[in-house]
Amino acid sequence: MSCLKLGRTGWIGGGVLLSVATGVALALTAESSLSILVLLTVVGLFSLLSPQLAFYAALLFLPFSFRYIVPDRSLEVQTPTEPLLGMLVFFSFVRLVFDRAIGQPRDFTSATDQAEVTNTIEDRAFPFTWPVLLFILVHFMSTINAPDTPGSIKGAIRASVYVLACFLAYRSIQNLTELRRLAIVVFPPAAVAVIWTVVVLVYNLDVWQWTSAYQGSPFTNYTAYGQFTAVFLLIVLSRLLIDRSAYDRTIWTGLLVIFTGGILMCFSRGVWLALIISAGFLWLNTQRSDLGKKLIFLGLAVATLLILLVLPGTSGLIQERLFTMFDLQFASNRSRLLRWGQAILMFLNHPIIGNGYGAFAMIYEENPGLSGLYKAQFQLGAHSEHLRILAEMGIVGIVTWIAVLLSFFRFGLSAMLRIQDGFFRSLIVGLIAVELSMSVLFLVNDLPEGDVLAVPFWVIYGLLPAVVRMADRADSQAATA
Repeated sequence: MSCLKLGRTGWIGGGVLLSVATGVALALTAESSLSILVLLTVVGLFSLLSPQLAFYAALLFLPFSFRYIVPDRSLEVQTPTEPLLGMLVFFSFVRLVFDRAIGQPRDFTSATDQAEVTNTIEDRAFPFTWPVLLFILVHFMSTINAPDTPGSIKGAIRASVYVLACFLAYRSIQNLTELRRLAIVVFPPAAVAVIWTVVVLVYNLDVWQWTSAYQGSPFTNYTAYGQFTAVFLLIVLSRLLIDRSAYDRTIWTGLLVIFTGGILMCFSRGVWLALIISAGFLWLNTQRSDLGKKLIFLGLAVATLLILLVLPGTSGLIQERLFTMFDLQFASNRSRLLRWGQAILMFLNHPIIGNGYGAFAMIYEENPGLSGLYKAQFQLGAHSEHLRILAEMGIVGIVTWIAVLLSFFRFGLSAMLRIQDGFFRSLIVGLIAVELSMSVLFLVNDLPEGDVLAVPFWVIYGLLPAVVRMADRADSQAATA
């Protein structure tokens, strides 16, 4: 035991020394390109020696990641998210190739029991491999028509790293212990980020509806903040509504209060619409015997809406936001319609494989009269992820994107109907609800590659089959016991 304690002490001490050394090295190289080399070296060693811990670290710091501009180069890196995910993807690929070369993991052809071979292969296989790989392939195919091919390829590489996070999630979360660790890693920082943002928004309540209100918070705009909060709110709601097993409901109720309070401070109409639809999905999948929970849920939702509509400080803003949702004279709506029209024109120009990943931001010029001079200077997306894919990757891209989404929902709904365990079913329904809310949001907003929405989207995409795999194993063990 003393040796074990000494070993742990040594690891902790080594980690502290490494952190200090890294900080000193970054400080000394802060004004040069060597800083990114130092960062990548440390992140690479971390990902190589402890890939699962590196995966947890990427999720732990996700709400607090920041855009780092590499000195003397036109390169921006979302830190530490992109270096960690990039290194994890790279070393996972190297490990996969190495394992195949030496016959590891297990050589299935040597098994004598054919049923065992089949079950083992199916247990290891990621069910969405082909749609995901084809979607990544189309990213690179489309760069042929890009106005800036090197820039488009660079963007496609970055986007592919985020897409491949689904494989990392599936391989990293294989049992209940790892699932609990994941929850411990992601929920506390998410709660801290939401509370922090609420405090900032309360302080800036007079400009609550503007992006400037988010200065000093972990988020850059109300859409990213609102949907990030909705991710955790939907999972918490699903657990409380569906799971009737023994667990600490006090903690989960506290999380419900935090994320509900956070979503009330969101000013995005797209997030509101997506949350209403996904909450309705949760409602429909609550068992009939839980009528009391349904009534409480409905009562709280109605009461919250009434409070917001009668509060002097917020009622006018909310009513204006709702009433201008379909007003074509509203500047935000006009800007969005112009972007959608541009996306359609780009699709008609190159309908097969599109105009190249990232081409919309390269081609479209915002009207300063609609968005303001400050916002118009940035290269922004199509304000619809589905239309962006159509414009940039054409028919091939939108078909593969639809296949990616349909594969997930088909798999999830099938598992939801089959699995009866309350804990696993609540997770499955919650994860489906999150992806449904994002799919709806993507009708009117982009999926920001490198921001706080891309990682949850693709991690949950890989987490769902991992949870289903655990549930099937539990059912098999219960049947054979």
